[in-house]
Amino acid sequence: MEQKPASDNSGGAQQQPEIILTPAPPVGTPPAPDKVCPKCGAVSLAAAEYCFKCGNKLPDPAMLNKKICPGCHAVNAASSQYCFKCGLPLPQQLSNGYENQIRYAGFWVRFVAYIIDAIVLGTVTSIVTVPLFIHYLGQFSDYSWLSSAASGGTLPSGFWIFYGWYFLASFLIETIYFTVAIGKWGRTLGKMALRIKVVKPDGSRVSYWRAFGRGLAYYLNQFTLGFSFLIIAFTSKKRGLHDYIADTVVIKTD
Repeated sequence: MEQKPASDNSGGAQQQPEIILTPAPPVGTPPAPDKVCPKCGAVSLAAAEYCFKCGNKLPDPAMLNKKICPGCHAVNAASSQYCFKCGLPLPQQLSNGYENQIRYAGFWVRFVAYIIDAIVLGTVTSIVTVPLFIHYLGQFSDYSWLSSAASGGTLPSGFWIFYGWYFLASFLIETIYFTVAIGKWGRTLGKMALRIKVVKPDGSRVSYWRAFGRGLAYYLNQFTLGFSFLIIAFTSKKRGLHDYIADTVVIKTD
C-alpha cells in the first residue's frame, strides 16, 4: 500500500492523502504451465495426462530432460552418472517425460488375460456355431461315423463342411473382437480384468487399423507353436512378436 501526496489546494482546506491499494506480490509456487501436445500441438490443462484433441499421452514436465533409473525408476538430474536412490548406472539418454509413467505388463499377467479372452471367445464361437453343428452333423443320429473314424475310416463330408464354417466363424469373431476392443478402449475383457492396456510406445492410443494389424500378426505365433510368446518375458518393454510388428506395448494402468 502506498500514499499519493496531497495536491496543492488554493482554497486553504487541506485535502486528505489518497490511498491507493496495490496488489500483493505472489506467494508460493507459481501454477504449473499448460501442456502442449507434441503430436498435434493442442494445449491441454496442466493436470491432464492425455491430449483432449488426439488422445496422445502428454509428457510430465517434472521428468523432462532428466535421467530415469532403469532399476527403481527414480528421477535423477541430467548430470548424474549413478542413481541417487539405488546406485545403478544411469543411461546417457535424457528422458522425454514418458518413461517413468509407463510400467510394462509382463508375461504372466498377459497370459492370464489371454486365458480370460480365450474363454470368452470360445463361448461366443460355440453359441454361434451350434446351428451349424445341428445342420451338418445332427443328421447322423447314430453317430456311428465317430467309431468308424477312430478305427481309420473316413469322415463324412458334413464334418469337413462344419469344420470349415467353424474355423471361419472363429476367425471373424476373434478379428472383430480384438480390432474393436483394442481400437476403441485399448483393452479386451481379459486385459480390463487385469488392468492392463495396449498403447503405442509413446503412450498414445492405438487406432483401429493398427489394432486390426496387431490381431492378424497375433496368428503368426501359431506357426511357432506359441513359443514366440516367450519373447515377452525377456524383452525390456515386454513386447511379443505381434507387438513388434504392430509397434505396440502393453502397460499397467493400476
